[in-house]
Amino acid sequence: MGPGDAARCRETISWGRPGVPGRAGLWPPPPPPARSFPGDAKSTDVPEKVPAAGPRLGDIGRRPARAFQRAVRLWGSRRARAAAAAREEQSRARVEGALARLRAELLEMHFQNHQLARTLLDLHMKVQQLKREYELEIASESQSPKDNAMNPE
Repeated sequence: MGPGDAARCRETISWGRPGVPGRAGLWPPPPPPARSFPGDAKSTDVPEKVPAAGPRLGDIGRRPARAFQRAVRLWGSRRARAAAAAREEQSRARVEGALARLRAELLEMHFQNHQLARTLLDLHMKVQQLKREYELEIASESQSPKDNAMNPE
């Protein structure tokens, strides 16, 4: 094997994508062929020939795809934010409903507390009145035997 054989051997070995010399695996694989719709003038049987593009043309070709991917991510994140906002609104509505029920329950308890306080005050007044009546009765009974002892009949 001589020096000329080594050059021929290098020519036959593929180091990168076929058809793109000198770019061993630096470019992503080409997109699949475009599909046409029924009635379209293009046929899907014949693949289109893509001209070899330089790095700038390849970058320009990828820019719309990247922009579309960013738009999809933003749209997805907007939908996620909208869904999260809807869940937060539902949660807030549930909390406000629970607070309204608690307020109503507290007002009912407040009303019952006032009723019980009035009842207790009435009972206290009646107990005081009964005590006075009992004391007067005791006092009148204690005075009666003295009167009876003083007045022997």
